[in-house]
Amino acid sequence: ESMCETISRGDKRGNMDKAELKNFLLIYDKIKDAIETGKEYAYIRRCNRKQKIMFPEWLYKLPDYIEDILKSEDNPLFTYIIRESMIFGKTDSKVLQELPLSESSFYRYKRQFENRLYDLFIVEGYVSREEIFSTKITE
Repeated sequence: ESMCETISRGDKRGNMDKAELKNFLLIYDKIKDAIETGKEYAYIRRCNRKQKIMFPEWLYKLPDYIEDILKSEDNPLFTYIIRESMIFGKTDSKVLQELPLSESSFYRYKRQFENRLYDLFIVEGYVSREEIFSTKITE
């Protein structure tokens, strides 16, 4: 699926997937204000055009989940990475330049953050059993 296509497929419980979460995280800095004010959609510029992004029901939990994860971690580098790259929209290379951290550690932190978010959505019932088993562990 192209990054320029609509990224929201479902808004019912049990209807989200990890790829959809990752796509929303990529544009989170552009849509977070609209999410936090309860809007149903936002317009963003992507791929040289204005695009309407519809918000699924589960997305309104994302700001709280992000803050919960950041509060639960005591590593200032981790908190800095997530705030700068995902919340404020800095490029990964820009954030990496500012930190005494290897590239592999940087991306490991981001991947663990995404996994923790996904775990929270699983606990809340937004991810179906079928979706969980559709991704193979060995791939």
